[in-house]
Amino acid sequence: MQTKKVADTLPNSAIVENFDKYLNDNGKRRTPERSMILECALEFRKQFTVEDLIEAMSSKDFFVSQATIYNTVMLLVEAGVLRQFSVDNRSHYERADNVSFIHLKCEHCGKVKLVKDTNFMAYMKARKFPAFTTSYYNFTVYGICNDCARKIKQVKRSSNSKKTKK
Repeated sequence: MQTKKVADTLPNSAIVENFDKYLNDNGKRRTPERSMILECALEFRKQFTVEDLIEAMSSKDFFVSQATIYNTVMLLVEAGVLRQFSVDNRSHYERADNVSFIHLKCEHCGKVKLVKDTNFMAYMKARKFPAFTTSYYNFTVYGICNDCARKIKQVKRSSNSKKTKK
């Protein structure tokens, strides 16, 4: 997996510096395991699960216990490096410096697509809530993706043509 620059994000070096400062300020050590987990997490361009992170790390032949990965991911959330959100009661993560996205979740296949809606983003930035300051938003829209809709339509056509032949 190659490191790719994510649009609208901080350079990885700045994130690593901020994480190092967080660790230092909180009396925690920077271990080789934490460094590798951070590096792998920053390579994801979109949301990911801990299982995705474990798979990415094993593909690099870097094996760390699942407990260490889970604990480090939670540390990265606490440090403000990653954001945690839930889709179908399952934790997903993304870079905290990503712009906020709308998540489009297919109810049929489970695929999640991220979209940036500038009108919605402008609305959310302008929106004021009493006694609350918004830092980011997580919005999930549920529906059927085009691939699944096409497949469902084909199945319906196929079953209708079989009924008319009888």
